[in-house]
Amino acid sequence: MKEKVKEKVKSAVIDAFGVEPPQFKVEKPKDENLGDLATNVAFLLAKNLRKNPADIAGELAQLLSRDPDFEKVSAVRGFVNFTFSRDFLLQELKDLLLRGQEYYREDVGKGKRVQLEFVSANPTGPLHLGHGRGAVVGDALARIMSFFGFDITREYYINDAGRQVYMLGVSIFYRYLQLLNKEKEYPDIEKLFEEEGYKGEYVVELAKELKEAVGDALLEDVRIAFEKLTEHPFPFSKNYLGKFDPTKGDKVELCSLFGLDAMIWEIKKDLEDMGIEFDVWFSERSLYEQGLVEKMIQTLSEKGLTYEKDGALWLKTSDFGDDKDRVLRKSDGSYTYFASDIAYHWNKFQRGFEKVIDLWGADHYGYIPRVKASLKMLGISEDWLEVYLIQIVKLFKGGEEVKMSKRAGNFVTLRELMEEVGSDAVRFVFLTKRSDTPLDFNVDLVKEKSSENPVFYVQYAHARISGVFREFRERFSKDPEKEDLIPYLKNLKEEAEFKLIKKVLMFKDELVDVAVKRDPHLITYALIDLAGTFHSYYNHHRVIGSEEGIMLGRLALLKAVRECLRVGLKLIGVSAPEKM
Repeated sequence: MKEKVKEKVKSAVIDAFGVEPPQFKVEKPKDENLGDLATNVAFLLAKNLRKNPADIAGELAQLLSRDPDFEKVSAVRGFVNFTFSRDFLLQELKDLLLRGQEYYREDVGKGKRVQLEFVSANPTGPLHLGHGRGAVVGDALARIMSFFGFDITREYYINDAGRQVYMLGVSIFYRYLQLLNKEKEYPDIEKLFEEEGYKGEYVVELAKELKEAVGDALLEDVRIAFEKLTEHPFPFSKNYLGKFDPTKGDKVELCSLFGLDAMIWEIKKDLEDMGIEFDVWFSERSLYEQGLVEKMIQTLSEKGLTYEKDGALWLKTSDFGDDKDRVLRKSDGSYTYFASDIAYHWNKFQRGFEKVIDLWGADHYGYIPRVKASLKMLGISEDWLEVYLIQIVKLFKGGEEVKMSKRAGNFVTLRELMEEVGSDAVRFVFLTKRSDTPLDFNVDLVKEKSSENPVFYVQYAHARISGVFREFRERFSKDPEKEDLIPYLKNLKEEAEFKLIKKVLMFKDELVDVAVKRDPHLITYALIDLAGTFHSYYNHHRVIGSEEGIMLGRLALLKAVRECLRVGLKLIGVSAPEKM
């Protein structure tokens, strides 16, 4: 709807003033009484035309008032406001009924290659609620952008190198020693575990699986333990175990690789059960194995952008917008995470992506300028990378916050929340606020079957319409899905009906905004608004049992509402139930 108005405004500006208008906006006015849409074009033309915005708006309103698609066009304080005519709205509704979900599709992306990296949680533990929120936001973005013509690649970056992986091995080995009452024989391992180890119950479970597979063999001979692990029928593939060299590797490394295989399998399973899949699982280790980190450092060094200080290698990021320079290689010869992150993003660029979108935890806010600085050093445009932050999720049950601490191992996993309230509720609620805003998840609320529960409220609208269709079939032995209901649209006369029609038609604008602004929470807002308008209409207007022509017209309207609900729910990965 916005695009159609934009085209009309552009033509009117050319006709009235003989100039091409600058980039202008068409948005919903804050006050619905002013109209369906409004534009700020008069303000943008004022300087060049040397006219008052109110006068420009008045001239445009007078010209556009002749357009039969508008019932009213008015100029208010420099804005031009538009109210669509009923004939135009009914014609658009007819188009929606004929085209179905294709009515909402538009080639916004033009096939642009976009890589969307999200979740990318360290494979050192199960996914928690923060990871889950990032997964839902990323998946919804991927669905919506694909729907609007972007060529999307979904990617998960596996942080399978560095100290955190070593500490996973230490943690599993320590818990394994405890199961055998041998932990006191390894004081160094015990000390490391107490200081930096992963304390969650999942580590105990991993240790139990390890003990079941190898018995006490790991204490005696790492080679025998390795053979037993590779022969044991675990549900997960042994990709990392297959890289273990029993002639060189030690017990902790074996535990690390065992843990990586197990945790990545669990992460994949949690995501799959949420309806989330990735096109690429990219290993951080591969950056080192293929020499990409060294090649990146060599490239930057040849540009004169690195220097040695205190035995470490530094990058001159402060010259490119960062608040200070950053270390690439520490004095002990090991690389920083920053070094592999630069190499990873450089690799993304070399793979030909025209745009890269990263979803990071909110604690990575300060990381954005240093990564962008490093990309500029490599000759990559700053706007090539977009970063969106995912804020924390607080869980509430029984009116109280469930206290969580990852360090102490006390946290609710995504799996636990899914099992308690279902993936539909998890997905929907995670999208009810902007991703960079903290979110409160009320478990008791999403279990309610009431209008206070936004998931139920929207899904019930779809189920309610499906119920009307079932009743129509039973009463009249006709299928409303196959009946040609379009001729009866002319029987829609009520103000409430046209309010509902506008919500259905203008939903497309909401979807386009999501694809362009990368803001999927706008969909849940629009769905809740649509559901509220529908429930209000249905509670005050009889469908089955009204005069035949009116009944069939209202069935056509309900069919359009249901199509709209289906499209919106599908794009956020939530089911559209036929019954509730």
